[in-house]
Amino acid sequence: MSGRPDRKEEGRKGARGAAKRGEKRVARNASSKAYMNLAAALATVFTAGVYTREELQAAVCTFVSEMKDGGETGEGVVKAAQGLVTEVGSRFPSSERTQMLLADMVSWCLAEYYRETA
Repeated sequence: MSGRPDRKEEGRKGARGAAKRGEKRVARNASSKAYMNLAAALATVFTAGVYTREELQAAVCTFVSEMKDGGETGEGVVKAAQGLVTEVGSRFPSSERTQMLLADMVSWCLAEYYRETA
């Protein structure tokens, strides 16, 4: 007996840890494309002032779906969406529109996250 843990046990623990890290990486990559699309949609909202509500809502729903599939909680999804609005909105003059947009997006996030899939 050498006092060292059994190598087989170390290998199993290492594999589980690597799998969890891989899952987090997949979740982050899955949401990155949706994140970029939502950021672009938000930039359009803030710069153009005219936007299609349905297109923005669709971008939000895609973002939420991908984050949920990646294992994110409802609260985490809402916080990420709020952070994105704040981040993108900070590049433009502050307005009431930002607060209205945040309220709409929170509603959309929660509705999509908790929507029943058939």
